[in-house]
Amino acid sequence: MLTVSVSGAWRRAASSDLRASSLPWDALQPLNHTGSACWRIAGRADRRAAAVPWARVPSQDIGRVGAWRNTRQQDRPADTVPWAWVPVRDAGLSSGWDQSILIADVRLRLIYNPKPARKDVGVAASHRRVNEFGPRYNAQTALEDSLYVPGSGALLFEFGGRPYFPSTSPQVFFDFRYVPATPVIQPTDMRTARVGWQSATRLNRSAWMPWGRARQVDGVLTDMPYVDYPGPVKPLPEPPPDPEILDTYMIANTVNLVVLPSRTPIEAKNVRVGLDADSFSWSFSADIFTQAALDLVRPDAEGAKTVELDINGWKWVLLVERYSRQLRFPAEAYSISGATRPQLLAAPYAPLRTSLNSAPINAAQAAEAELLNTGFVLVWQATDWTFPAGALSYQGQTAMQVIARLADTVGGVVRPARDTDLVEVVPRYPAPPWAWEDVDTPISRIIPPAMMTELGGEWTPQPAWNACYTSGTSHGCSMLVRRAGTAGDNPTPDVFEDWLTDQPANQARGIHELSKSGNIEIVSTTIPLFPFTDDHGVGLVLPAQLCRVPEPSGAWVGLCLSVDISAEGTGAVRVKQTIKLERHH
Repeated sequence: MLTVSVSGAWRRAASSDLRASSLPWDALQPLNHTGSACWRIAGRADRRAAAVPWARVPSQDIGRVGAWRNTRQQDRPADTVPWAWVPVRDAGLSSGWDQSILIADVRLRLIYNPKPARKDVGVAASHRRVNEFGPRYNAQTALEDSLYVPGSGALLFEFGGRPYFPSTSPQVFFDFRYVPATPVIQPTDMRTARVGWQSATRLNRSAWMPWGRARQVDGVLTDMPYVDYPGPVKPLPEPPPDPEILDTYMIANTVNLVVLPSRTPIEAKNVRVGLDADSFSWSFSADIFTQAALDLVRPDAEGAKTVELDINGWKWVLLVERYSRQLRFPAEAYSISGATRPQLLAAPYAPLRTSLNSAPINAAQAAEAELLNTGFVLVWQATDWTFPAGALSYQGQTAMQVIARLADTVGGVVRPARDTDLVEVVPRYPAPPWAWEDVDTPISRIIPPAMMTELGGEWTPQPAWNACYTSGTSHGCSMLVRRAGTAGDNPTPDVFEDWLTDQPANQARGIHELSKSGNIEIVSTTIPLFPFTDDHGVGLVLPAQLCRVPEPSGAWVGLCLSVDISAEGTGAVRVKQTIKLERHH
């Protein structure tokens, strides 16, 4: 590192001084000499070299300037912020109430000068503890016990064993008074409303249901998503298809009667088969021609013979229970009659039983228990209810009698199958008559007037009942069932039934009794029995089914009470179906 120190006074330097003050150092290298500069006034030429000329910005810089133009539409969604609800996670930033204020924080006191007047001090109520468990205070008796009630004479005071008589002008006056103490408040309902700890009372012991096989009661699920209803969805019943209306109907009727299991054909005529709502099996009758045919079907020591009847594809499996014959020279006549297989559950085939339930049981379970080990299957579609222990009792009855009584208790009927060992228990009225015009009414058949060959009616009016009182006897409950929208001032005769042991049963029975009231017409009509595979006809109408009749004067709904099918003649027979409908006006 080189340090140079030069000092001197202010004066004009002589040219010789410049040389004397030169440093005794070796001459600089030529390349360093070029980098030295002397102090002097800059020439004008130096100014021009250092000056920066004014000029335009080169044209290439213009390309960097952004021109003004309208914003493209696609740029807007990227910059916009949509309105939306605050996310749920922001709720976690809220602070809850707690004991966060410390005693050290309460240090700031504001002194008012002048102090405000304490206006509310006079109305402030002091807090005292009430006397919950003390003796009951009675103001009247407490005053009588504490005060001395003097007599009519003068008071006599004794001081020091001698009587005291006040002077007429005493210096001291005595003032004797009694100030009762303010009693402590006592709750008035402390003793009467006291609740003790104990186990809850078991009120629903009769509603216990034993474990059994579950039954589907919601129908076929639609698998439709409902955001506000997580439960199963029961779809509305689909209305039956409208029959095809034609100018002429050509039906090739077929009637076949064979013996089972050999399937030997039997020639028969005047075949009739029918069912009504109060029967639990189809009835059957036919005429046969020869003794040989009678020997194939008449009952013997092994029991009743079984035959199969086929009418236009509709089949019935029947038991031949009775037969008759008339011989008159030169002609002979034979007839047979019987019923479908559910007749085996009644007398004289089924044994008599006596039973008493020892545990709570449902009506459907009780009916299924009657068919145990019989080969029959029960489908319960009527109202179900519970029997408490000891409520379901009967003596000397067959299985079908018990099932029919269970169905009749809630206004149901027993509807047997035609060719299988199946028994259905359905309500006689699928819907109350006043609701037959609703959209969700389960209509089973549509009978157009164009298909009717006969039509008749019978007017059978009934009282306009609007209320029904139902009750059990030794078990169960009682209920007044009133039709909605009415005063309930015209009740039916009271219904007392031993097996009305639960509220659903009472309600169903009351609705059934009210459904039999009003202006009723029994309509009888005859229509063809279309083949089983024909989807354009009416088909077979069963009891307890609702049928819609679209008459030109107005469509109406009727309840099927009975159906009767007849095949008259031999060979190319005429088959017709006669049904009775209950119509409410």
